[in-house]
Amino acid sequence: MPDRGFFAFCTSLNLIELKAIGQLSRVKHFDEDQIIYRPGDPGDEIYIINRGVVAMGGDQFSVDRTDAYLSRGDIFGDLEALAGQPRNHSIRTCESSSLQSFERKNFPDLVRRVPAFFHYLCEQMANRLLRAHEMALDRSHCLELSGNLSNFDLITVYQTILNSARTGVLRIFDDTGEPIAVFSFERGRPCRGRFHHLTGGEAFWQLFQEEALSGTFSLSSGNKSTDDEIPSEKIEHNYSEMLLTAVHFRDELCALKEQIPSGTTSVQRQKLNFDWPASAPTYLQPLAEQIWQLAYSAPITLSSLFQKCSVCQLKIYQVVGTLIQSGHFNSASSGVEATALVATN
Repeated sequence: MPDRGFFAFCTSLNLIELKAIGQLSRVKHFDEDQIIYRPGDPGDEIYIINRGVVAMGGDQFSVDRTDAYLSRGDIFGDLEALAGQPRNHSIRTCESSSLQSFERKNFPDLVRRVPAFFHYLCEQMANRLLRAHEMALDRSHCLELSGNLSNFDLITVYQTILNSARTGVLRIFDDTGEPIAVFSFERGRPCRGRFHHLTGGEAFWQLFQEEALSGTFSLSSGNKSTDDEIPSEKIEHNYSEMLLTAVHFRDELCALKEQIPSGTTSVQRQKLNFDWPASAPTYLQPLAEQIWQLAYSAPITLSSLFQKCSVCQLKIYQVVGTLIQSGHFNSASSGVEATALVATN
């Protein structure tokens, strides 16, 4: 059963159905750290995240109050709204967020005008039940946590390791069984990691920026990784904030990629000398100088820059956008694409 995001589902609708979705829902905006609902509130709306990150707390009787995070395309509030029951947990925003709200009173019209919408909701609830069942089975085996990335998203995997304070090595394999990433954890905290040619925190950020990552994963509890598996560089970031940062980076990169397809746009130098703008972030200047040298004699694609630099894709896009804005670079593909990139920075 495919686990489709809401926006991918919308591409399967015809214009009449899309118009009905717009007419029978509304967009709600929330500030950072704002409560959307609490336990006991009426369950009269289904929410889908357009932008931002929200945290789902435990129910009012739960001893474990650890939050779970939801981001763009995720659905929440559907169980209570469909059952007509009060909320049994809390939802708050972690940053400024935009939500698509579907009110219970409009459900009959939605069923009549967009029957595929409720079929989609059934798919999503079934996928959540399958993930919960498989995760429960994995937790019953103390030695190893494993599964298929088509059934588990990376956010769920990371939160499971963090919340259970696991110590061990997480390995990710592609569809052919070849290892592509390895991360070590101590009591749920990521310590070291490697993904593609990246290590440490950059490897962690890039893991969440991959499009359509597929394959399997396995966390061997208590096992040690060999030195040739993971470089000695440590992940120094605050482990409790890493997931929120990763999701934020992913969404920012997604917005940039909607304007410039990765690997198809080249940039070339337009100035003789490099001068990093005073208004640009200083921490990106060393990367900007490296990219400036890589584009010395000929146009170079963004995908090539990623392969040659030791940072996640988002930082490549940020630097290129700044250099285009300052007139150091020009897009070799289209002036329209260059303008779109600058507009997002």
